Amino acid sequence: MKNKLYISKTVLFGLVFLLLMSCAKVLDRVPDSQITEEIAFASWDKVNGMANNLYRDMRDRDKGIVGLTDFSISGITDECKGTKVETAIPDQFNFGSFGPSIGMVGPGKTLGIYWADFYNSIRKTNVFLAGVEKYKSPDNPLQAGDLKNRIAEAHFIRAYLHFLVARWYGDVVYMDYVADLAGNLQFERQSWPTFVKKILADLQYAADNLPVRHLDIEYGRADKGAALALKAIILYMNASPMYNGGKLPGNDTRVGKESYAAFDINKWKLAADAAKAVLDLQNNGGSRYFLYTGKGNTYQAESNNMVYARIKQIYIDVAAIQNEWILVMPNNKAESWQGDHIPPSYGGAARLQPLQEQVDEYEFIGNDGYGYATYDPKAKAKGFDENLPYNNRDPRFYSDIMYHGCTYQNKVINTATGTDKIGAQNATSTGYYLRKFFHEDWKRSGSWPLHFPMIRLPEIMLIYAEAMNQFSGPSQEVYDVVNNLRARSFMAPVPPGLTQAEMLKYIQRERRVELFYENKRYFYARWNLEPDSPAELAQEAAAAASSTPDNVWPYARTQRIVHGIAPVADPAGKWVVGGVSYRMQRFKLEDRVFTSKNYFWPLIQSELTNCPTLIQSPNW
Repeated sequence: MKNKLYISKTVLFGLVFLLLMSCAKVLDRVPDSQITEEIAFASWDKVNGMANNLYRDMRDRDKGIVGLTDFSISGITDECKGTKVETAIPDQFNFGSFGPSIGMVGPGKTLGIYWADFYNSIRKTNVFLAGVEKYKSPDNPLQAGDLKNRIAEAHFIRAYLHFLVARWYGDVVYMDYVADLAGNLQFERQSWPTFVKKILADLQYAADNLPVRHLDIEYGRADKGAALALKAIILYMNASPMYNGGKLPGNDTRVGKESYAAFDINKWKLAADAAKAVLDLQNNGGSRYFLYTGKGNTYQAESNNMVYARIKQIYIDVAAIQNEWILVMPNNKAESWQGDHIPPSYGGAARLQPLQEQVDEYEFIGNDGYGYATYDPKAKAKGFDENLPYNNRDPRFYSDIMYHGCTYQNKVINTATGTDKIGAQNATSTGYYLRKFFHEDWKRSGSWPLHFPMIRLPEIMLIYAEAMNQFSGPSQEVYDVVNNLRARSFMAPVPPGLTQAEMLKYIQRERRVELFYENKRYFYARWNLEPDSPAELAQEAAAAASSTPDNVWPYARTQRIVHGIAPVADPAGKWVVGGVSYRMQRFKLEDRVFTSKNYFWPLIQSELTNCPTLIQSPNW
C-alpha cells in the first residue's frame, strides 16, 4: 500500500522520541545522590528530556485505541461489544461489577486511568514548570525559543490531563502548583466553573506561546491549534446539558451545581467562537487545518469491495495526519491489534464487535440524493428496504464495519455458516466485525504502526455546527459545515428545510459515524445526559410495551440494552450471500447496567481514606 506511514519514512513523527526516552527521572522522584534538582534544571538536554517525558505520561493516561488497557472505550458504549478475553474489562463495566471498592483491572495491572494515575502525571508537569522557573533553565543553544515552547507545551499537557480526569470523574482538583506532600494536605473538589476558569488559563497561555505549526522534525508536539481545539471542547462541555441547565439524575452532589442549574444560551456562542478560532487558524497564508481529500473516488483494490480508499487513508496518509489531525498519539498500537479483531477465518478473535445500535446510525442515501436515518419514516419513502439493509448506505459504513455478505481481502464474510458465523469460537456475537483503522492489505508477516487521533478537525467542525445550531438555528453556514464533512467521505448531503431539532439529530448522528471508535461516544452521550433524556426514556418504554421490542427502533440510547442482527436462511429473503437467500433478523444481545451512578466514575475507597475531604462522585 502506498503512503503507509512508518516512523522511519518521514520526519513527520519526530515525536517518537518523546514517547520512548527514559531520562528525566527527576520528575518521578526526589533527586538521588547522582544528580541534584538544581543540576537537572540547569541543563537544556535534561530539561528537554523532562518535557519529552510529559508526553509519555499524557499517552499513558489517554491510552488511545486501548483506552481500557486491552479494549477500546467503545466496548463500554452502544458502539461495540467486547469479548471475554483479558478479564473481560468491558463486561465489568457494562454489568456493574466495579465501584469504589473494586476497580476495573486487566491481568495483573490497573487501567492507568484512575484518579491517582492522573494526579501523579499532573504533579510531574507542575514539578517541571516550577523547576524551570526556579532554576532559570537555559534555552536550547542550537535553536532559540525551544524552552519557551516546552514551557507552553507543559501548560497544554497539564490542561489535557485535567480534561481527561474531569471527563471521567466530573468535579476535580485543578492542581496548578506543586503540593508539599509532607504537609497535612486536605484537597477538595472544585466547582465546574472554577475548573473551566483554570483550564482555560492554561490553554490560553499555551495558545499565546506555541507556534501555529512546529518544524516537521518536531511534528506531533502540542501546538497553538491543539490548545485552541481543547478550549473548544471544554466550552462545548460547558454548554452541554451536563453543565448548562440539565438535571443530573439521582443525588447530584457536585460542588457549586447551582451556578449552572439555569440554561444559558450564550454558552453555546462561546463554544461556537472557540471552535471557529480553530477553523479559521492560518499558517503561511492558508488554513492550518483542512479535511483530507486525497485518493479521489477510487475504491480499495480488491474485487467487490465498496470501501473508498480515501476513507481508509484518513488514518494512514501523512497528508491527512499533518493537516487534519490536531492532536496525535503516534505508534499507539502495532499490527497485532488488527489480528485481534479480524474474523476467525483470518486467524482473528473479534475482540470488539460493532453493535446494531451503531450500524443504524449510518444513513441510507435516498433516491432524491439526500441522506436519511434508516429508522426515519422518510427513508422508506425514499427507497430504503429493510430486507436489503446494507444497500446504499453511508460510504463510511463499508469502511468501518464488516457485515454478512461484504468482501474483505477478496473473501466474502459469512456470519451464517463456517468459522465466522455468529457464536462460533472467537467469532462475532453481534453479526458484525470491526473494520475501522484496518490496513486493508494487512498480513501477519507485515510490520506497520497504528497512530491514533486524539483530536481531529471533524470533531471541531461538529462542535461549531452544533453550537451555532443551538444558538441561532440551522443557518446556511451550519448546513455547509455538515455537508462539507459528509462530502469528503462521498456521503449525500442532509436534506434542506430542517428544523433546529432535526438538524441537531443530523449533527449528533454525524458525530457517531465520523468519530466511531475514536473514544468520543462515551463522553458526548454523558455530557448531553442522553441516557436519561425524555425522548430516549420514551423510546425505551415504547419498546418495552411492544410485542416485538427488538424491532422498535431507533433503539433507545439509554445504554441499557444492546442488539445484534442474524442472517436467517429464508427462500423469501432478499439478502443473498453464497447463493443462499436470507432475511436479516434483529435480536437483543444483552441487558446492561446504566444508572445515575454511571455518569461519572467513583473514587476508589483508598483515595477517600487517604484524603477524607474529597467527596465521592455523585450517586456512588
